[in-house]
Amino acid sequence: MEQQFNTPNQVKEPTITQEEKMPKAPLLVIIIAWLMLLGGIGKLLMVLPFLLISPALGILQLLIAVGIIATSFGLRRMRRWVLYVFTAITVLGVGISSYSFLTSPTKEIEEFVDAGIYVLVLVYLWAISKKFV
Repeated sequence: MEQQFNTPNQVKEPTITQEEKMPKAPLLVIIIAWLMLLGGIGKLLMVLPFLLISPALGILQLLIAVGIIATSFGLRRMRRWVLYVFTAITVLGVGISSYSFLTSPTKEIEEFVDAGIYVLVLVYLWAISKKFV
């Protein structure tokens, strides 16, 4: 004689896919991410003159370019680490812009315009920081 055990009905919990867990990025964030990708590629192409003139400044520019490219991918996925990396990149960028402005004989204002745009984007990203995971 076989003995039967009553097994409780196992209820399968609905699985959450990656797409459902990832928050939807606002349209402005997606636009910023694409512009950052293009800007990072442009900065990467422009690193060579900095490496020839000043290796230390060139290496910082290279780090910023690679950081911007990596940040653009994380920004589209609304990752929290993007806020910290972009903050560091912005601080480095403002420092380099200030140094370039002070040491350059031409005193071009476009360095500060570039840094100002980064600061505005940084302020916006921190304003919506609650949406990042």
